[in-house]
Amino acid sequence: MNWNFLIIVILFVINFPVYRFIFRLFFSDADDFDESVRYSFTPNFISFFRGEYLQDKLGTMRLKFFVFICVVVIVVEFMLINQLFDFININFGK
Repeated sequence: MNWNFLIIVILFVINFPVYRFIFRLFFSDADDFDESVRYSFTPNFISFFRGEYLQDKLGTMRLKFFVFICVVVIVVEFMLINQLFDFININFGK
């Protein structure tokens, strides 16, 4: 069994409160999030002709940063856990 994959899945599930905290930092409510998702699927030239180009860019940027920060949290925690396992294996393993 691939333990790394299992650790990543466990971290993904355990971090839901962290994701909610990050969500509150980026979005005021669920409607704000829905608007950012809508803007991310709307082509930029359509938003430009609607007069929503700046809102489109900002909404898309917030959504991308939110996803990026959530992924970074998992990667950093995974790296720390791997370092801890290596330290335990080197110092206490046989």
